[in-house]
Amino acid sequence: MKRNRKQPNGFEKWGGYMEAKKTKLEEQFTEKAASDSNHVKSQIFKGISIFVNGYTEPSADELKRIMMENGGVYHHYHRPNITTHIIASNLPTAKLKLLKQFKIVKPEWISDSLKEEKLLNYGSYLLFIDKPNQPKIDFPIRAKNASEPTFLSEFYKNSRLHLIATMATTFKHLVNDTRKRNQTDYPGRQRLMKWIEQNGVKDLLTNDSELDLGKIIMHIDMDCFFVSAGLVERPELRGLPVAVTHAKGNLSKKREGVDLGAEFGLYVKRWRGDDNENDEEEVQEIRPRSTKRDGINETDSMAEIACCSYEARKVGIKNGMLVGKALKICPALKLIPYNFEQYKRVAYTLYTHIMNDYTLDVEAVSCDELYLDCSHILETTKASPFELATFLRKEIKEKTQCPCSTGIGSNCLLARLATKKAKPDGQFYLEPGIVMDFMRNIDISDVPGVGRTLGHKLSTLGVSTCGELSALSLQTLQSEFGNKTGLSLYKHCRGEDDRKLNYDYKPKSVSAEVNYGIRFQNKEESEKFVRQLCDEVEKRLNDIEMKGKTVTLKLMIRNAEAPKESAKFLGHGFCDNITKSSSLTKSTSNSIIIFQVVNKIMNQLNIDPSELRGIGIQMNKLESRTVTAAGRIENFISNMKSDTKRNHISLIENTNNDKIISTKVSEPESLQGSSTDNFNKPKSVMDFFKPKEDLNSKKHLKISNTKFNISHKSHVNNLKMSQVDPSFLDALPADLRLEIENELKANENQNSLTVANENSSPMEITMTEESSKLYQHVQIDQMKEFIEEWVVTENEPKTCDNIMVSKYLCNLVRDTKTEDAYEIIRKLYRLIKNKDHLAWKQSYFDILKDVQEVMLNLYNAKMKVETKF
Repeated sequence: MKRNRKQPNGFEKWGGYMEAKKTKLEEQFTEKAASDSNHVKSQIFKGISIFVNGYTEPSADELKRIMMENGGVYHHYHRPNITTHIIASNLPTAKLKLLKQFKIVKPEWISDSLKEEKLLNYGSYLLFIDKPNQPKIDFPIRAKNASEPTFLSEFYKNSRLHLIATMATTFKHLVNDTRKRNQTDYPGRQRLMKWIEQNGVKDLLTNDSELDLGKIIMHIDMDCFFVSAGLVERPELRGLPVAVTHAKGNLSKKREGVDLGAEFGLYVKRWRGDDNENDEEEVQEIRPRSTKRDGINETDSMAEIACCSYEARKVGIKNGMLVGKALKICPALKLIPYNFEQYKRVAYTLYTHIMNDYTLDVEAVSCDELYLDCSHILETTKASPFELATFLRKEIKEKTQCPCSTGIGSNCLLARLATKKAKPDGQFYLEPGIVMDFMRNIDISDVPGVGRTLGHKLSTLGVSTCGELSALSLQTLQSEFGNKTGLSLYKHCRGEDDRKLNYDYKPKSVSAEVNYGIRFQNKEESEKFVRQLCDEVEKRLNDIEMKGKTVTLKLMIRNAEAPKESAKFLGHGFCDNITKSSSLTKSTSNSIIIFQVVNKIMNQLNIDPSELRGIGIQMNKLESRTVTAAGRIENFISNMKSDTKRNHISLIENTNNDKIISTKVSEPESLQGSSTDNFNKPKSVMDFFKPKEDLNSKKHLKISNTKFNISHKSHVNNLKMSQVDPSFLDALPADLRLEIENELKANENQNSLTVANENSSPMEITMTEESSKLYQHVQIDQMKEFIEEWVVTENEPKTCDNIMVSKYLCNLVRDTKTEDAYEIIRKLYRLIKNKDHLAWKQSYFDILKDVQEVMLNLYNAKMKVETKF
C-alpha cells in the first residue's frame, strides 16, 4: 500500500533540525568574519557563497579561510537556492548528473582569483561541460606507479596509513602548542555546571567521597571513525552494513601474472617457520595475512577494509578483512571511499573542543583517540565522572555528528579497558572497588604489549585471561619472560599502570615509506624516486624543526619464488626485507646528503630495480635543529692557528656490518701506519691537494687507520676543484666529501667575486666590505634577532638592508652553512608573512633570488623554502 505523502513520516523534526543547523553554521561564519574584520584583506568574493564537495587543493579549511578574509561565504552544506558555486576537483558521474544544474567549479578558480586580486570568470574553471547526452568530466591525471613523477604526492594524498600517521603527529604537536598558551578560562566547565543543575544526571555507582581518590583518567575513542565520519555526508547509509576501502568491488577477470595460490602458499610457509631467515617480528607481521585467503579466488578484490560499521561486524566482517571475502559474507555490504578532509575536520573539532573548553591535560594517541586527566575538571565543577562523560559525549556528537565512547579509571590502562566495555556509543566508569573483579575476565590479548608471539607463549602456560595470569608469581613471570616484561605482565593483569600522560611529544624518528606501486624499469627511475623520498624526509624534518644523525634504508625485494605480480594490484606481494643503517658525522636534514648516503647503500647492495617492491627512508637519533653541531670541516680549518695546535676530527660511516672508514687529523709526529699497509702514505692531507698530473703515477690510497695533518688554512684557500685528486674525495664518507667540495667551490666563487669587485662602483665595494664585516662579527642567533627587529619595526624595507641580509645569507651558503641560512630564511618568511606591505614580500623574493643563485652555483640545486605567501 502506497504511503500518503501528506501523512507524517517521523522525519519532520529532523528536517527542521537540519535546516536550523545549517542556518546556525552560516550565522556563526558571519559572526566570526565580522569579529575578525581587522584581518579582512579584500572583497574579491563578495556575493559568492561556496560549498566544498570532496577533497580539494587548497583544502576545504583553507578555502573557508580565504572566503572569510576576502568577502565571501562558506557553506558547510549545499544550499541549492543560496550556494552560488560548488567547489570540487573530482566527482563521480552519478553525482554529476544530480548536480549538473549547479555551477561546479574547480578550486583553482578561488586560488587564481586571489592571485590575480580580482574575481575571474568561473566559466574557464568548470569541472565539466554540459552537452546533450554525456557530461564531459575533467578528471585529474593520476600516476599509475612510482616511476611517474607525480606518484609520490598522489600516494601521500590517498594513503590511509600515511594519513593516520601524519594526523597522529599533527595532533600531538597541536597539544604541545596549545599547552604553551597556558589557557586558564574554560567555558565548557561553566556549561557543564549549568547542565548539571538543569538535568541532574546521577551516577548511582558513585559516592561523593570517591571523587577524592586521586587522578581520574578518561579515554575517549571515536566509534568506527572512518565510517561515522564518512556517513556525515551519506546519512542515508546509517544503520546499514558499511565498510571504508579503496576498492569498488571484485574484479571482472583475473590479472595477468597473478598467482594467488602460490603467493599465499609462500606466506603460509614463512608463517610455519620453514623460512629460517625471517625473524620473529616478521613472522608475527605475516601471520594474520596468511589467514585471509580462505574462500577467495583470483578475481576477488585483495583490497583491505580499513573500517566497518557495527552492523557489518554483526554479520562477521572485521577491519583488515579483504574486500573479496567480506562481499562473500555480506553481499549487501556498502563500500564507501575514504574522505580524508572530513576525517581531518572531525579530528580537529574533537581536539580543539576538549582543549579550548575543558582542559589542557590531554595526551593525543591518534586522530580519533585521546586521554585526558579530568581530575581538575571534576574538582572545579563538582561533577561526577559519569556526568562529565555524559555531557562530553553529548557535545562531541553535536559538534562532529559522530558518536564516541568513553572509559574512566584511575590510570590509562583501566580507562582504555573501560572504553572497550563501553562501546559502541557508551560510557563506563571503572571504580576502584570493582577493579579486581573486572580484570579477572579480561582477555590477555587486551593487555598492552601482549601480541601474538607473547600471547602464544602465555597460552603454553595455560594463561588466556588476566585472572589466570595473576595466579603466576612475579618470579615465575620474570624467569619466563625477562625482568622488564615479567614485571609489566604482573602489574597489568592486576590493573596497575604507572605510566603518566605524555603531554610533551618528542618524535624519536622521522620516516617516509612506500610499499605500494613500486615498479621500476631501470636504475634511473629508481634513483629519481629515491630523491623524491629524500625530499619528503627533509620536509618532514623541517616541519618539526629536527635533524637526524642516522639514516636507515628499508627495502622490500620480490622473493625469488614469488609471482611477478602480486595478488593485490600494485601491492608489494611476498618479499624479502633488507634494512641498512649509516651513521653520519653530524646531524642533518639536508635531502642532498641523505640521498648520497642512501644511494651509496643501494649501490653496495646492487639490487635489480625491477625487483624492488618497497622503499623506506628513516632518520633516527633526532635533535633540535637549533642545536649547533660541532665538528664541521670548515670550522675546523678556520680555527687552525698554527702547525703546533693539535686538532682531531673523527669521521665515521658505519653501514651495518660494512667496513668502518675513519680519518684522524693530528700532529705530524703522530703519523703512523700499519705495517701491513703496502700503500704510500703522504705526510700531510695536503698531499692530496696537488695538480692531477703530479698524482697520475701514484696508486690510490686506502684511507684506514691513518693519521693526517692539516698545517694551515691557506693551503685550502688557494686550491681549486680541478687540483684535487678524485680518488681522495671518492674514498671519503658522503657528507664529508660534500663539505670539502663545497669549500673548494666557495674558494673559486670568492676568487670570481674578487675579480668582479675590481670593476664595481665605490658604493658596491663599500656594501660588500660592510657585509663582510657583518658576516665576520655577527653570530647566527644575533642575526635572527636583528632580522626580527628589522621586520617588526620598519614600515618598509630599505635597499641597503636588503643587500646586507642577502649578502650575509649568501656568505653562509658559500661557507657551507646552508642549514643556518635555511633557519634565517624560514624566520624571515614567517615574519614577512604577517606584513601587509607588498614591498616586504618583494624584499623576501629579492633576497631569496640571490641565495638560490649561489645554491645553484655550489650545489646545482635550490634550497627548499617557501616561495608563496
